[in-house]
Amino acid sequence: MATVKTGDKITILYDREEHPGTVIFASPNGKSLMLGFDAILGGHVGMMPVLQDDDGVYRSIVTHEPVALSLKG
Repeated sequence: MATVKTGDKITILYDREEHPGTVIFASPNGKSLMLGFDAILGGHVGMMPVLQDDDGVYRSIVTHEPVALSLKG
């Protein structure tokens, strides 16, 4: 996946649930993100902070569960 940046429209896959979202904030290297969405995902209400681990997998900072992201074209 290309480096994501603030304002990107994305699809979030978390715990087998897929929802549209937006990158509210992205660090310059795209490894730390705040995601925004209109849903409750695994206890995250409307927002989810994620961090990319050494294997390139984004994980919720709160639950440490994997979060798959894809950019919307």
